[in-house]
Order: sequence, then C-alpha cells, then structure tokens
Amino acid sequence: MTAVPPTAALADFAAGLSYRDLPPAVVAKAGALLVDFVGAAVGGATTAEVATMVDLVAARAGRPAATVLGAGFGAPAPDAAFCNGAAADVFEHQDGYRFGGFHPSHTLPALLAVAEETDADLRDLLVAAVVAYEVADRIGRATHPRATQAGWFPIAASFGAAAGCAKLLGLPAERIADAIGATAFFAPAVLIESIFAGPSAKPAFAGQLARAGVEGAQHAAAGLTGWREVVEHPRGLVAVLGGEPVSDLTDDLGQEWTILDVHQKRFAGCRHTHGAGQAAVELAVEHDLDPASVTGVDVETYDIALLLVDRPVGTDPSTVACTLSLPYVVGAALADRDVGGAQYDRARRTDPAVLRVADLVRLRPAPDLQARYPEYTATRVTITTADGARHTRTVDVPAGDSRAPLTREQLLAKFGGYVGTAFGERIAAQTADLLLAPPPASPVRHLTRQLAARP
Repeated sequence: MTAVPPTAALADFAAGLSYRDLPPAVVAKAGALLVDFVGAAVGGATTAEVATMVDLVAARAGRPAATVLGAGFGAPAPDAAFCNGAAADVFEHQDGYRFGGFHPSHTLPALLAVAEETDADLRDLLVAAVVAYEVADRIGRATHPRATQAGWFPIAASFGAAAGCAKLLGLPAERIADAIGATAFFAPAVLIESIFAGPSAKPAFAGQLARAGVEGAQHAAAGLTGWREVVEHPRGLVAVLGGEPVSDLTDDLGQEWTILDVHQKRFAGCRHTHGAGQAAVELAVEHDLDPASVTGVDVETYDIALLLVDRPVGTDPSTVACTLSLPYVVGAALADRDVGGAQYDRARRTDPAVLRVADLVRLRPAPDLQARYPEYTATRVTITTADGARHTRTVDVPAGDSRAPLTREQLLAKFGGYVGTAFGERIAAQTADLLLAPPPASPVRHLTRQLAARP
C-alpha cells in the first residue's frame, strides 16, 4: 500500500477533523492558547511599533471584513491578520513549541480574521486552531534545530495557518492541499539574525506569517492550485530549511496531539531568556536581593540561547531589542521581580538601575545543559552581591512549559493584565469565558466586537 504523501496527509487530517474528534485535554489546551493569543494581541496593540504598522494598514483602507483588535477599525482579512499578528508578537509573550523552535500562535491571527469574515462560530475557530497547530508543529519539528542553525526562522506557522483557514472556508482535502502549497508563494523568507538584531520593524514578520496563511487559503478557495508537494519534495520546505528528507512527519496524526506540548509564557520575552529570568526572580525573592547590591550575574546555558539572546542593550534600547536580550530580562527580573509588558515601557527600558544589572550579565556555555536541549531549556544563574555572597539557581523547566503549565489563575491574571487594563475587568472575564468554554453556535464576532474599539 502506497503511503499518502505528507502534504496530502496533512490536508486529509484537516478536512476530516471535527469538534467531536477532539479529546477534552486538546479542547482545553486550544482554548487556553486562544486566550493567550488574544491577551498578547491586545497588549501589543498599545506599543508605538505596532501602532505605526496599524496606521500604515489603515491608510490603505479596504473592506472591513475582520477586526483589528484595539484599533477601532476593520480591514480585509489578510490585513487584519497582519496587524493582529504583529501586535501579538511585539512583547514576545506568546506561546512556543520547543521541538520546532517557533511560535505556533503565529497561525491564530489568520484564523481569527477568516473566522470573522466567514461568520464562523467559536467552536469552528477552536477546531481550525487545532488543525493549524498540528500542521505547523509537525513541519516545524521536521526542520528544528537545523533551520535555526543555518540562519533561518522556521516559517511553519504560515502553512499551518493556511490549513486552518482553508478548514474555516469549508474546502475539501485536495483544496486544503492547494492552500498549503499556495502559501509557499506568500510566506516570507525570514532571516533569524534579522529578528534577534532587534529592529523595531521585527513584529512585522509575525504579521506576514499570518497574512500568508490567509492568502494561501483564499487563493485556493478561488480555484487556484498550489504546489501539493511543498512539504516533502526533495527541494521542498523541509529539505530547504532542514536539509533532510521527510520521513515520519505525519505519523500518528490524530493520535499524538502536538498542541499539548506547546508552552505558554509566564514572562514576556524570548523563551530562551525564561530560565534566566525565572532564576533571577526566585533568587531575588528568596534572598531579598537589592539590585543595587548586585556585582555580577553569571548565566550558563545551552548553545541556541547563546546564539540568539546574548544581546547586550545600550542606554536607550527599543521594546523589541529588550524582549530578545537575556541581559535585559535578567536586569528587569531582579529589579521588578517580574517581566511582563510593563517592563518594556520606555521608562523601564531606560532605567539606570535595570540597565546597570543588565550590563553585569555574562553568558557562557554549559555542556551539561546543552546535552539536555531541546528536551530541557535549562539555565543556571549565579548572582554575586557586594558582600561576597553567591546565590545560584538552576531552572530546568521554565514556568509555562507543558510539564510546568500555567495555572488557570496565572493564565487569567496574565490575560487580565492586558485585556482588563485595556477594556475593563468585565470584558476581560467575558472574553476569557468565551474562549475557554466555547458555547455552541456562538459567533466569533461576539468576541471580536468586544475588543474592537481603541482602549
């Protein structure tokens, strides 16, 4: 019996999946990830970087098919996906998949826009989210960590988004395969160094990943064909990004749910900063450390973290640069004993007390921690104080990992910190309830209209 090629198998899975097929744990996880995404998008919409991008989209105008969250206007679905994708990325407070080295929630702004445009309900959105995550995670896993080591950011989210959007559009399996294949003509080629260099335009890459998924699905729905070997061809996506042929990419589809391994972030900032940030918070609380007394911070970590987040910041760093800098995250963590959106406003980013500690941070490789990556994103931090004391903490599994998940209270507190601040506690509670327990036949527009106005 001839095996079904991976692109076709992913499309078959997407076409056949229904809400009743989803295990309760998958339903719960998808709802929690949607909560996380919406909160991050609302919070990020307040930043100057995202406001500039949104203004550019607003100036072009277009049919208001989908909501730009917190912006006070609607836009064509690809544009809304772009804006909401950039907003959800700017604080680096979105989810991630450690086995793929990327953020599968980059699929969600595409799904939200198409769900609203097609008047889908919240359960339809949740099913499409599971489709998008399973497709994106498997493609991302097949290329990790080789894509990153070669200098590429994994763009699997665009292809997952296309599958999820095509599902929302009601396309059959062969047309979903076309949507995945057509996305190759829209997805950006993202240089990972361009992200971690910290330019203020960086959140646009996340928006463009989402936009590409919408475009791929819409073009397939209009009757255009895509490259149906885009995943598995010897010169296809996985081979070009990862350098190895596809083998078991689609094994156990519908039985192994990769979405359950997606982590959510306790802290705002690149995931590779989280072990150090968490260790710094815990040491600061446990020993009541005064940041002014700190004379040295030594961080031992794994190779990918050294490659990506060993980024010193200057005296007037941007939001983006700080979210991708392990030294800054440690400085903020020691000063504030937390790292959220508030730690990236300009007053905090330029605070001499934070920047002084950031300048003390020194990173070095640790063979024992490298040997455990990517199963563990472990980091060891040693803080030295003026009295000569040394305090060490190793974090094997940062909070928010699927093995140390955020509690419901932590998830809602994080969500409320963004949505409650912007729209009030009542709207935050209503929105979270809609996403965590989607009622039958509740339109996505019931959710987006609550978050449409400028805060």
